[in-house]
Amino acid sequence: MLHRACRRALGGARLVRACDLSASLDDGGVRFWHGGAELGRPDVCFIRSLGPGTHEQLMARMAILRAMEISGSLSINSISALTSAKDKFSSLLALREAGFSIPRTYLTEASSVAYHLCEHMEKLVYKPLLGSLGFGSMLFEDRDLAFNVFGLLERYGCPLYVQAFVSDVERELRALIIKDELVACVEKVARPGAWKRNIAQGARMVMAEAPPGLEELCLKALKKLGLFYAGIDVLEMGDGHLIALEINASPNWRGLQEATGIDIAGLLVERVLEELKK
Repeated sequence: MLHRACRRALGGARLVRACDLSASLDDGGVRFWHGGAELGRPDVCFIRSLGPGTHEQLMARMAILRAMEISGSLSINSISALTSAKDKFSSLLALREAGFSIPRTYLTEASSVAYHLCEHMEKLVYKPLLGSLGFGSMLFEDRDLAFNVFGLLERYGCPLYVQAFVSDVERELRALIIKDELVACVEKVARPGAWKRNIAQGARMVMAEAPPGLEELCLKALKKLGLFYAGIDVLEMGDGHLIALEINASPNWRGLQEATGIDIAGLLVERVLEELKK
């Protein structure tokens, strides 16, 4: 959808895997290649994913995309903002600084420490620190069962990002913010009997009215992280209290678009064109 919107608005666009990019640097400046062909500096680079790879491979891809930014390309979102938001713990910290309430959350590499810290949680959720779409998230009501799983994760070098499960939620909302506006708000409805409300996990989205104060908090969070656009998952409690779960700097908007009828890709490209004209 984004590729098609770019072609309509800009007259041309190219889909590129980050792993297929190369760069050179000398006294004459920076040059870029896509595969074996030299690539002119793009006006805009929508970074949706760095792809899978080792830490060094990801660092190399970030270095090339950062060089494009320094050369004058507009990155949406920027590499620095994207990497900050990709880390769930750092982005949760930014959400808290923006004024959101957040669930009690622990980050550790030791299963014994996680077991001790979660002592007073009736239910707890493990989430992959860099995960998305709800894949790999696990809900535990038995702390000893969680300890056994934590031990296995520790052996494989996985950090333990653990969050208290929030009960008695009125609605779980997804807010989509572009630039300085909350452009869409939807309620995420889980499958019967399921606790995950991710579209990739069989949930659905329905159009919803944004509660008071949500837009202001979301805009503060985007500013904290330096993001141009993002999706923020928020729990609305019965008393109107808002609890932020996480922020996604490259959100999937298919379910949100179906629920609202808004052409998200077209709107995003339109707002970026306004930035280019400044």
